[in-house]
Amino acid sequence: MTDRTARRADSDTAPLAPIAVTLGVLLLIGAATQLTHLPRWADDYGVLVYPAFVLCLAIAGGLLWWGAGITRAKR
Repeated sequence: MTDRTARRADSDTAPLAPIAVTLGVLLLIGAATQLTHLPRWADDYGVLVYPAFVLCLAIAGGLLWWGAGITRAKR
């Protein structure tokens, strides 16, 4: 991918950056508030609750990272 293509793709998706930041922050806050429930959920539903929680954190972090990067690049 060339630099021109990368810049064009970012300019097309740049309006989504504030939404991604907001969604990422909300997901991280929601995950932090439910952290104490993980052992009980693991007892009820199985040990796969932990990887699902990590996946949720990774998605939230990725959204926040991408949105913040695009927002910062626009300035």
